[in-house]
Amino acid sequence: MRNIGGDAVSVKSIITGIENPHTFEPRVSDVKSLVEADVFIRVGLNLETWSERLAKNAGNPDLVRIVASRNCEIIDNNPHVWMDIDNARRMVAAILQGMSRADPSHSENYRQNASRYDKHLQKLDQKIKAALSPFSDRAVITSVPAFSYFLIHYGIKEAGTIISVPGKQPSGRHIRDIISLIRKKRIGLIFTVPQFSRRLPDMIARETGAAVVMLTQMTGTLPGTDTYSSMLLEDTGRIINAFSRGGHP
Repeated sequence: MRNIGGDAVSVKSIITGIENPHTFEPRVSDVKSLVEADVFIRVGLNLETWSERLAKNAGNPDLVRIVASRNCEIIDNNPHVWMDIDNARRMVAAILQGMSRADPSHSENYRQNASRYDKHLQKLDQKIKAALSPFSDRAVITSVPAFSYFLIHYGIKEAGTIISVPGKQPSGRHIRDIISLIRKKRIGLIFTVPQFSRRLPDMIARETGAAVVMLTQMTGTLPGTDTYSSMLLEDTGRIINAFSRGGHP
């Protein structure tokens, strides 16, 4: 939103990145923030199941609500759509439309900023594609399906996921199947995120010899990830380093 609004907006994030957005519980201070807000942006797709209740409790009749994912290409109802830069560009367009509706007097500035940011995202996409192209068709395991869009977009195979349903622990049989898959396919890397306990990824890594790689789908949760662009670049660098250190073909 800052890239679109520039100096005309003040942005506050309810989710800072450390919390799990699926299980987050809003605070009284969050209700107060929406009482005073002009615009409320959420991803949608049941990522923030608490968001409608929060907006209702705020009781702000002038609040413009934006569902940023409304024009995104969705895979298996996975809400982590922003991890595909093409979807991120669609989200920019949706946010631009909502902000222009909330503040028509700055709509032209918002449009220019959004256009500039869209060009930046296109260049970023090309940079990441070039960097990850040597690793296309490699296979990895993920702890949660937070990277499905990213991996598909850049041609890396997500061979399996440890926890496919948020908040639901996998069965022992599923864990054994993941271990068997890693051994059979000689998969060398397990991608995980800061919001997810390392207990299961580390246990599977000990059983198989695979390496656990910490990535993030939320800005500000790892060093050097304060913005969307820097987050994707940090993830890309960590993936390249992990494959270069011995992620199996």
